[in-house]
Amino acid sequence: MPNHLSWGGPLSIFAALGGVTNAPDSDPNPPSPRPRAPEGWPGGVWKAGTGASEQDPGLTDGSGWSALIEELERAGRFVNAEGAPANDRDRSEGWRHLSSLLRMGIGELLEPADPDRPRFRWSDGNGKWGLDCSDALYCQAPVRAGAVYRVRGQRGSVHFMGLQLIGRMAALSDLDADQLEVDSQGRFELIVGGEQRPGNWLALPEGASTLIVRQFFYDWDSEIPATFEIERIDDGEVRPPPNLPNGAIVQQLGAIGRFVHDNTEWWARISHEKREVVNTFPNDAGGLGNVGAGSQKYQSFGIGYFQLKDDEGLLVEVTPPKAKYWSLHLGNYWMESMDFANHQSSLNGHQAILDPDGVFRAVVSRADPGVPNWLDTTGLREGSMIYRWNQADGNPIPRARVIALDRLREALPASTGNVTPEQRSAAVERRRQHIRRRYGRPL
Repeated sequence: MPNHLSWGGPLSIFAALGGVTNAPDSDPNPPSPRPRAPEGWPGGVWKAGTGASEQDPGLTDGSGWSALIEELERAGRFVNAEGAPANDRDRSEGWRHLSSLLRMGIGELLEPADPDRPRFRWSDGNGKWGLDCSDALYCQAPVRAGAVYRVRGQRGSVHFMGLQLIGRMAALSDLDADQLEVDSQGRFELIVGGEQRPGNWLALPEGASTLIVRQFFYDWDSEIPATFEIERIDDGEVRPPPNLPNGAIVQQLGAIGRFVHDNTEWWARISHEKREVVNTFPNDAGGLGNVGAGSQKYQSFGIGYFQLKDDEGLLVEVTPPKAKYWSLHLGNYWMESMDFANHQSSLNGHQAILDPDGVFRAVVSRADPGVPNWLDTTGLREGSMIYRWNQADGNPIPRARVIALDRLREALPASTGNVTPEQRSAAVERRRQHIRRRYGRPL
């Protein structure tokens, strides 16, 4: 396992990156300084009202609502800003992205976290933020130091499950579910907090506010997700349910607007930075923000950006390290994962086919080149891409080069297989079936 500090985010929607940026010691090109994190970082909408008063002029004059609308209008300017992709497909993605961020911000307002009456909130696959992982199912529950919690569940057969305690944007502790004691029927019980005890136990340090669980699926055809619940079990002080003064809503509405604006600006800036070294995976060490951010200690990652003509493909080559989990995924300009249910826009170490020399060779393109490791851009001509190495014995940076699709076979080993349209359709249908099971709803 690489010895790195961790990077990431505190809630399921922004725990997506799930690792540290890749920083091999031998890289001759040092990374650029990290930009500041956005002011309207996730997790702050509900808390924005904690210092409010019962009376606020905004309750009468509507200034809180006006502040929300003003920030949304500012955020909307990024969709047609100079440097943003100038075509209707990407503009459509941009307006949908803003709508998704608005949904997340409203969710923070309407569903306050209560660490005395915790429950897990599960992602539904629609809250995309920060190149969310196409293989993942996220959930989270509120906690606080000094309390003791019991998590009971069924391990299932999902390839990787990581549990993590975070405080604001800082990772405080991690636990790989493979370290849990599980009974003969796959059931487990984990105590979080209190005095150290035998069996499954996780310390609950000061400052901890959220327990995140990440499940990464490898074999989409057969793996079963874990299920679990949480309850507080100590006899300590139980605080009243979260309640805020009447004037809190004025502050919270403005915070929702800032959340949408600041995060739209943040990810657009990252895309612009990656475009400067387009069609490569640069050394990403420290390149995503000076954030004491919570993510898995097990994982490293790197982000690139592609720009391709209709008759071009990006040939990505890497010898994967020995790892618990690894993957290569595509995203759009707004750093959201693509439609990974209805398109083969992601591949993991189980799905990928390695060549006889041990190299993973993938082709990023709009048109299907008929090779097994095709990454479908879903019609986009540009976008983001990310690789992840989980519990790996190395941190290789993939090589990438643009190649004409009609010359692609010349650049690939003779052993590269052919995939017919019928085979591709069947593979995509299997993806749809898995996503329906993963999120428990039809697509």
